[in-house]
Formats: sequence, C-alpha cells, structure tokens
Amino acid sequence: MTPIPDSRSMSYSRGEITTFVMPHMQNMLGDLFGGHLMALVDQAAAVAAIRHAGGPAVTASIDRVDFRARIPVGALVTCIATVDYVGNSSMDITIEVTAERPSTGEKQHTHTAHAVFVAIDAEGRPKRVPRLVAETDEERQRIGVHHERPLGLALGPADERPRLRRGGALVEQRRVGGRQAGAVAD
Repeated sequence: MTPIPDSRSMSYSRGEITTFVMPHMQNMLGDLFGGHLMALVDQAAAVAAIRHAGGPAVTASIDRVDFRARIPVGALVTCIATVDYVGNSSMDITIEVTAERPSTGEKQHTHTAHAVFVAIDAEGRPKRVPRLVAETDEERQRIGVHHERPLGLALGPADERPRLRRGGALVEQRRVGGRQAGAVAD
C-alpha cells in the first residue's frame, strides 16, 4: 500500500464531470431537473475529495446550491469541484457548474454549490487528510477566504456539542463558514 503524502496541491485534487442533459433528466419545463444536478454536483465533489484524501471519502453535507440559470435539455453541463480548505479529516469543496450550448460553444455559469466531505478508513472512521497546498495567487485567495470565516467553530465545550452517529461514524454538528453543517469530528 502506497503511503498518502503529507500534502497535495489544489490542482491535483480537482474533480470534473461533463455530460449531456438528456430528455429523461428534464423537469416539467424541459430543463435539467434539480435532483439530477445535485447528483452531478455530489459526484464531482466526490472525485475531488477522493483524489485529495487518496481513498474513500463520504458526503457530510451539501449545504448550499445557488441556482442562477436554467440548463436546457441538449446542453453540455460541466461540474468543476475544487478542494478549498481541509481540516483533519474534512474537506470543504466548491463546485462550479457551467452549461454549454454545443451548437455555438456559448458557455454560461449556472450554479455554484458548497459541500463538505470526510475521508474515511476501511472501518468507516474518519482519517487524516493531506494538507492543502496553494500554488497560484487565485488558489491562495480561495484558501484565505476560509481563514477569514473559520471552519469548525465549536458550538460550546466539546462535551456539550451535539453529536450523532451516521453510518457508524461519530458526527458532530458544527458551523462551517456561517452555515450549520453536520460533519465527522476533526
């Protein structure tokens, strides 16, 4: 078994999925159904999380999706996921969605989503993830945004934090960038 490195670059951990919007994926208006979009967002985020963790990672939350524009049947939809911040076992991921009209090549940013994933070991317990290394000014800025809105603000002393079990893993409710999120305790 190859050991996981101490750090990974943001570019290494990038996930991307592209697919056509097919007729069976449409809503009543003839556009991409929101549930199909959520599945694509989760898959792209999973690719980024699994690459960064060097193994299994699970969705802890998809705590925000901003719907900006409709995506018609026949469009190419691309989801690009980037790991923007890591804790001990958790990874904050931003997913940008674009739609492309194949006949013209015109692209439009249609959605942005934010997710938290947790790396797990073979027994389903949280495992440590590599540090995240920014190589460009844009990447340093993305990480810097997370330093300004700290990850994992405790709701109280550790013994007072609400906890629950999810899939055998101990989960802690915490604040993530001003949002309430359930994530495996770091």
